[in-house]
Amino acid sequence: MIIKKQNILGLISREWLWLIIGLGVVIRLVFLGLLNLLPEEAYYWNYAQHLDLGYLDHPPMVAWLIFISEAVFGKSEFAVRLPAFLGWFVFAFFMYRFTENTVGKIVGKPVLLLLVSLPIYMSVGFLMTPDAPYYVCWAASLFFLERAIIGGRTFSWYLAGVCLGLGLLSKYTMGLIVPATVVYLLLDKKSRHWFRRPQPYLALLIGLVLFMPALYWNAQHGWASFAFQGSRRWSGGVDFQLHILIGSALVLITPLGLYEAIATLLRFWKNRMIIHGADALRCRKYFFLVIFTLVPLSIFILHSIQGQPKLNWTGPVWLAILPLVAARISGISVINPQKTMQSVSMRWIVTASVLLFFYVAGFGYLVAGMPGMTKGSGMKFPIAWKAYGDKIDKIESRLEADTNSEPIVIGLDKYWLASQASFYDNDSGDILPEAAARNLVCGSSLMWDFWVESETVAGRNGLLVSFTEDKLEQSCVTRHFSELGKITKEVLTNCTGEIGYFYWRAGYNYNPSGYSNP
Repeated sequence: MIIKKQNILGLISREWLWLIIGLGVVIRLVFLGLLNLLPEEAYYWNYAQHLDLGYLDHPPMVAWLIFISEAVFGKSEFAVRLPAFLGWFVFAFFMYRFTENTVGKIVGKPVLLLLVSLPIYMSVGFLMTPDAPYYVCWAASLFFLERAIIGGRTFSWYLAGVCLGLGLLSKYTMGLIVPATVVYLLLDKKSRHWFRRPQPYLALLIGLVLFMPALYWNAQHGWASFAFQGSRRWSGGVDFQLHILIGSALVLITPLGLYEAIATLLRFWKNRMIIHGADALRCRKYFFLVIFTLVPLSIFILHSIQGQPKLNWTGPVWLAILPLVAARISGISVINPQKTMQSVSMRWIVTASVLLFFYVAGFGYLVAGMPGMTKGSGMKFPIAWKAYGDKIDKIESRLEADTNSEPIVIGLDKYWLASQASFYDNDSGDILPEAAARNLVCGSSLMWDFWVESETVAGRNGLLVSFTEDKLEQSCVTRHFSELGKITKEVLTNCTGEIGYFYWRAGYNYNPSGYSNP
């Protein structure tokens, strides 16, 4: 009777599993083109409009994917995000196979449950950022490295090299897979023979060859990107920010997910000798998962002692341990994998369901324009940017009619205003640059420093845009124009009411060097 009850619970659990996984995919597909682009996505779209072999703050893969998608499907939010959506399926495939190889076939579906519900893995299949292709390459590298090192498939080394190169073209932190591999080969006695064979070195060479476009771009630009992402982030003294790293992990994989990951690591370490005695091959596989989690994580922990980590940094770190977490929530013992409940923990079914409900409610609330919430300046949410673009177009048209010359939009922030004005511009066939950032007046603006140089827009009128009124009055801004118009506040609305606002003023006859008497 008890066995029959367990079978029924297992059947119900598996049905819920497929339902939740399917819903997670459908939710992303439905909202893919409904939400305005985030400023970061619009910025990467501008990458694709200035196609190159590299960029200051990231390698070029995200630009290449957006360019291809837009060439096929045209300019839209859907086209920008489609590579991320499709890439998630490749990401999920490699994680599914990686889980089957390291823990067992029964854990394949539970790992998909985690990929479709945990916030960071949900987002990489929705938002088009460098993380989207990066996670695909990280998961594929884990799969091929395990097949090469433990599975003994020599050719998998070369495929791992391909994944390394493509991953480096997506995000520089893909390089962390290399020290993780070296540490595992050193610590696993049966794997040390690979140091005496050519395949690992050829794999590394393949990765470096594929990475050559970004290397060439850096060489042509004084290694600017490496300095921006490398020495700049690792310079300075002690600035303890470990709590920020822990907090980011709580957001990325939820408190329950972090608890399960830590509990899994501790349980393996406590029982490693028992596992090794029972099944040495299984112990090697579990050890692979642990090393490929702890080595990259330790590097991020080290960084957090001397600087502030970014929110999304540890996302790929948890992928290696995810198969054991999936086994844990499936009731599979790391000591005795034959002992299993054949079902997923109900608390994880509930957690995943609540998370999906939260995604639907959150996306729906954003699409509606966040009714009932007071909107401040900054427009951090993807709700007002289309309205912002439409308003900018109308102001541009009025200024062009009044002056008989096309103004350039100058966003007085790092890159948000310029990037969104460029994407949501309704007249994308202009010959002259349509938008620029604060680099024309005061301050650096990442790649906008490269895309629009001050000398190229000398003499043009500017439409100065800011989130705050005071920036439009700063001397570093006003001194570049012979005459300035009044400051105007523009309120953005939809059917629910106000969804945001910004300030603007006209600036006439731009002078890169500035006027002596502004």
